[in-house]
Amino acid sequence: MAVDARCPECGRVAVLDEEVTKVVCPHCGYKAGYEEYLEVMKDAAVNMTADYMPDRSGI
Repeated sequence: MAVDARCPECGRVAVLDEEVTKVVCPHCGYKAGYEEYLEVMKDAAVNMTADYMPDRSGI
């Protein structure tokens, strides 16, 4: 059973293969090994947290 993953290129649904070795997006053609995919997504998460500006109204 394949598992859904988020494509880091187009943001649509990509597929993680059953062996948990690669991620492929049928929409934009993104392909990566699972370890590489995890690093890309980890970097994206770190960048999102660095860009986060909490709403400080009322302080």
